[in-house]
Amino acid sequence: MPTPKIFIKLLSRLDHFVDDLRFRLLKVTGKGAKLPIKIVPYRGFGRSDYIFLQGRVLVKKRLRMGPRRTIFHQLLHNYIRFETDEIPNAVLRVDISEHQFDLVTDQEGYFTLNAKLDPPLLLPDDDPWQTVKITLLETPWTDDLELEATTSVLFPPKDAKLGVISDLDDTVIETGVYSLLKWRAIYNTLFKSAHRRRVFDQVAAFFRALNRGVNDQGFQPIFYVSNSPRNIYGLVKAYLNFHDLPKAPLLLRDIGIPYKLHPRDLGHKKESIISILEAYPEMQFILIGDNAEKDPYLYHEIDQAYPGRIVAIFIRNVQHIRPLRRLEEFVEKESAYNIQMFNSYRQLAKIAADKGFIELEYFQKMVQSPFQFPFVGWK
Repeated sequence: MPTPKIFIKLLSRLDHFVDDLRFRLLKVTGKGAKLPIKIVPYRGFGRSDYIFLQGRVLVKKRLRMGPRRTIFHQLLHNYIRFETDEIPNAVLRVDISEHQFDLVTDQEGYFTLNAKLDPPLLLPDDDPWQTVKITLLETPWTDDLELEATTSVLFPPKDAKLGVISDLDDTVIETGVYSLLKWRAIYNTLFKSAHRRRVFDQVAAFFRALNRGVNDQGFQPIFYVSNSPRNIYGLVKAYLNFHDLPKAPLLLRDIGIPYKLHPRDLGHKKESIISILEAYPEMQFILIGDNAEKDPYLYHEIDQAYPGRIVAIFIRNVQHIRPLRRLEEFVEKESAYNIQMFNSYRQLAKIAADKGFIELEYFQKMVQSPFQFPFVGWK
């Protein structure tokens, strides 16, 4: 086994040992029963006969949100987000319609529901989102809890033929991953609130046009997939909501000490995209990303692995990147595989309209007066 994997495995075991010791002390002293606890559910997705849902159980810490905060307050709040106290071996119940599932959190406090729904759900035609109730039943030191939380699960209509999977960092949200030592990304994450993050011009109008589809004939589901940490899930969700981007499942990455060391681990973004493709085998997809990191190569690899499933790959051109020329040469070489660069969302809207993915007139109206055109799935 390579040395880095040995080191990671040792760190993981040490982290778990410290957590186990801490929680044993909480149980012995009785202080665990007094800890405030919260369920942090993430938006899920599924079909009438399938559901995928994740979340986490954590010690609740005080975290006030608001548009007016100093840089110090923003840094403090982000420290609280990242310095989490997770609850392992917590027992939960998930209820959706007549279906009920029992789950147990892992050592990082995460729970995952990846299950068939039999009998299938009877889904309404007018709303692709369903509410799921999650109940925390017990922790290692407390029994008979009835702490509840709810989240939304996306069930695209049966006639949905096209979906969208989009990166977030430097594709939707200006993050600065391309900067030297990623200092812009660190600064934007730690010091800027959702209300102070810069929005790309026309990005909300474009994604709302994508979500609406063409001629009002179909809802096109959107999935956001990012390597941003799950610790800032609430911040990212607030950003997307504040800037009027469509409601969608938000698949972020766990940045804790790795505990998945299987040699076939694919990486968070690739694994997430594949899980979406396999959840909707009859649906084709558009992939949207940028050239700040490896999106063009990853998307091309997925396109080759799932022939006929990817109808277009749109890559936002992030300026002032050293390997930009090499990426442009790759895109030009692989242009036969649907990879297309764009510099602005106005330009991308014209490309997408020509391909029949959106209505350009609707996009233009959205740019001028976005609040006059609500649609199913927005917010």
